[in-house]
Amino acid sequence: MSGVSDFARESYRIDQQIWDALALRPGERALFLGVANEGAWIARAAELGIDVTVLATSDAAIALSEKLGATAMRGSATMIPATDNAYDVAVAMHVLHEIDPGFHTQVVAELARVGKRVAIVEPSPPADPLGKRIAALYARAKREAGQFEAYQPLEYWRKLLALVKGDVWQNLFTFTRIAPKDAVSETIALILDAMVIEEMPSAYLDELRELAARRDAQLLPLSRIVLVGITSGEPLPQGSGAAFRPNVALGPPPAAPAEKTLAGASGRPAPAPVPASPPPPPSFGFAAETPPVGAGMGTPELPSPAAPPARQASPFGGPFALPGGEDEAPFGGTAGEPGTGFGWTWEPPEDPLKKPD
Repeated sequence: MSGVSDFARESYRIDQQIWDALALRPGERALFLGVANEGAWIARAAELGIDVTVLATSDAAIALSEKLGATAMRGSATMIPATDNAYDVAVAMHVLHEIDPGFHTQVVAELARVGKRVAIVEPSPPADPLGKRIAALYARAKREAGQFEAYQPLEYWRKLLALVKGDVWQNLFTFTRIAPKDAVSETIALILDAMVIEEMPSAYLDELRELAARRDAQLLPLSRIVLVGITSGEPLPQGSGAAFRPNVALGPPPAAPAEKTLAGASGRPAPAPVPASPPPPPSFGFAAETPPVGAGMGTPELPSPAAPPARQASPFGGPFALPGGEDEAPFGGTAGEPGTGFGWTWEPPEDPLKKPD
């Protein structure tokens, strides 16, 4: 099994792939929805000369945004106080899964209105039994507290973005290494600390402690979903031109190039395809039902009119879409349906968009 440093290097590689998919350029105007990952992406963008605006509601998020060199704008994600096409790119990074799913359509539409292109970065739902159980427990606890924590599959976000942008380019960046054993206890310890602060029910805390104590407990890291929507026929910016973490060695290997999904008929030929990298071996936890990353950049994926309807009752899935169902056994078993992700890692529970008390 890989050491901590090897796994960290692979995490850096995933971050670089996300950064290249965002393709932020000096001189561009970028709108970030909330402050994710303690503002690391915002800080790097501002450092490279990108004019960054952060949409937030809490005083803490606004203060942090200004400290990072961005312009803070107080407002609602469902009604962004900006004119049409005011920004070159509007970014929702690791924040949509903390918003009431009933507002996802409106939020994505607003991002598409103010941004010439839209980038959505989200964790993929977990697929391993422990990760699915942790995600279900945490999502249920957050829901009882009037909050949200629900990861959705790639297709969910792609359908939302396809409603408002003509062309959608999709990526699924995956890990090929397993996190160290101590990552399980550390991750659950972080979750427990957060849940205690948020006064979550003790039953959830007790079950998480039992899961962390199991000798066979192992978490698989989540893949990262990255979607970029642009006006039909417009060229997709390629790469960022700068490293996200300068002077840091990245873990091999790179993931396959992006796959383009045509949300509308542009009438223009697609770029020449680039050969895809071979998929990692199945021992790394890849689920069989996961959609392929594609045959290469520019490979069109035309929706079939004869395609079967989605499993969920609504066009974009259930309102919470708890992976595997709430009654699934913590380890193994057949309860619930398998998810489309490759594992689960905890995301900080703080919601930058939550209004201050």
